[in-house]
Amino acid sequence: MHSLAQPGRVRRVRQILLVLFVLWAVLALSRLVWALLPAADSTVAVDRVILNPVPSRGTAASTDSIDIDRLRAWHLFGEAGAAAVAVEEEVVATAAVRDGIEKDARETRLDLKLRGIVASTEDGLGHAIIEHKSRQAVYAVDDKLPVSGQVVLAKVMPTQVVLDNGGTYELLVLFEGSDLGTQLSSQPVPAVQRKPTSGPAATERIDKRADARATAVAQSYRDRLYQNPQSLAEVVSVSAVREGGELLGYRISPGKDPGQFAQLGFIPGDLVTGINGIALNDPANTMRLYQAMRSASEAVFELERKNKRLTVSVSLDKDAAQ
Repeated sequence: MHSLAQPGRVRRVRQILLVLFVLWAVLALSRLVWALLPAADSTVAVDRVILNPVPSRGTAASTDSIDIDRLRAWHLFGEAGAAAVAVEEEVVATAAVRDGIEKDARETRLDLKLRGIVASTEDGLGHAIIEHKSRQAVYAVDDKLPVSGQVVLAKVMPTQVVLDNGGTYELLVLFEGSDLGTQLSSQPVPAVQRKPTSGPAATERIDKRADARATAVAQSYRDRLYQNPQSLAEVVSVSAVREGGELLGYRISPGKDPGQFAQLGFIPGDLVTGINGIALNDPANTMRLYQAMRSASEAVFELERKNKRLTVSVSLDKDAAQ
């Protein structure tokens, strides 16, 4: 104890302890570094035995040239242009089948009425509005008509269509023999005829022109009308309404999406009597309306709803609605 009390001895003991601590720290650090370094793979590679080795080809075989012209002559993926030629020949052949079939055709006795020609081409293709039992629909060439038997639309012309009734061609004339060209060029567009009503004739107005969602729905309906008319029946059901043998208008009801129908301001059972000032009580106005709606910026529907008259206005211009 007396020796430890001397300052020199205490200092020497501290130095020895410090040296021992440093040596221990260096040894621990070196072990840590070696533990972190990846160990070399000391395993000796074992010779592998290859079963069924692939025989190597001689240099002469690898230098053989490939006959590209011979491969092209095989037409492994078909002959270039052959498909287009085949389609063109098929179209020409189909048009030739329709050519002149209306010459010996007699007027049909089927319960059908031709209400409008949506479109027609020189080769007899197109769409026609045909009515059966007070229900109208748009039909294309080769579509089956809603009558008994095998009756299809065979050809569409500007003022009449040809029906294929079980192999016999029959004619269905537009508007029962009326002159469509004279009607479209000389007759003014008649206003919507209104029935006299007692009391004030106030008309309720529903304006959806500033509704962007209603505009989008209206645009989609118009696109269906001109691109695929038959698909329009999926979103709205239309049926003609007659009273005393006279056409009053068209009753509308929703299809698969009632929400879109209501978005336009309609309710099931609305009777549409006019659109954009064109009366719907005359079937001759079908083509007028079809041509007018192609470039119209808005649609104004005149309706009868539960003995009330009202108008529903919808924009067909997306930019104007926004």
